Amino acid sequence: MLSSILAALLLTSVETPASFHFGAGQDAHDFSTMCSSHTVRELDPAEMPLAATSHVQVDCEGFEYFGGSRLAEFVFADGALVHVWVLVEVDELDALQGEFEALYGAPDREAPVFAAFFGARAAVRRDIPEALYYGEAAAPLFEAFFSQ
Repeated sequence: MLSSILAALLLTSVETPASFHFGAGQDAHDFSTMCSSHTVRELDPAEMPLAATSHVQVDCEGFEYFGGSRLAEFVFADGALVHVWVLVEVDELDALQGEFEALYGAPDREAPVFAAFFGARAAVRRDIPEALYYGEAAAPLFEAFFSQ
């Protein structure tokens, strides 16, 4: 009974997952255990302000997050993880934001399409239903965007 309660808490937690190693390369992430399957895509570095030489996205299917099996998009700039998007369902957004607020307090910035929590380096996005987690290197970029 206790293990099922702990498992449920882990699945619904919105704390930055321990498996997100911001600043580290793809080899620091065990996609074979985090995902039921994953695909590596090389994208144009010009599409990402933080990338000078490489922009790689690992699409991780089956990532356990907020009570479900999700698609998580790990984005690497020049070999380092800079941010992760975890897709959720539109009808989960209010509950997701409620969990972020319960853990981190009121959003630092909020608009109809997002709620940003700077201290956690995280956000809830509503135009495309997903949670965002970002590392220190990406903080100035995201926080400037959220502050506009």
